[in-house]
Amino acid sequence: MKLPARLLAVGGLAAVLVSTVGLSAADASTTDSTVTITATRAAGPGLRAADVITCKITTHSPHYSHHAHAKNRDIVNVTADIKCTKKVAAISIQVALYKNNTLYKKSGVKRNAGKNYLSQNAARRCVKKQHYTGVSVGTVVFPAGYTPPSQSGSSRSKTVYISACKKK
Repeated sequence: MKLPARLLAVGGLAAVLVSTVGLSAADASTTDSTVTITATRAAGPGLRAADVITCKITTHSPHYSHHAHAKNRDIVNVTADIKCTKKVAAISIQVALYKNNTLYKKSGVKRNAGKNYLSQNAARRCVKKQHYTGVSVGTVVFPAGYTPPSQSGSSRSKTVYISACKKK
């Protein structure tokens, strides 16, 4: 399936992901980060009313992976998703995991067309007694007739301290 040309290229999304993260202890948030982006379609001939599509980009807190634990693997995982109120032309998302403010793992760019939801994760070996933060960058291409035609946003999770790489 071919995605619209308005979708950011892989390199562009990756560059935004790396450049939007200026992590410091002072910047650490206390909750999952959610960024909201919207697009509107004005009422007009053949349209009953104006319409709005709202999309939320959320980066969840990094955590010790219980799924990997079952396979005797010590993994720390961060997930992020984009949820829109209606189907959109295209969605893309990329997630990065930071350990002590240094990039530790970056996912590939995940894409979807004609849907209203997309999720992605980044995971790597857990190292105990470390601070982990997740960052995601997402782009939504709205259906024809919506303004703006596309929009990007990034969100950052809270920074969490993982004292031990084991199931609680």
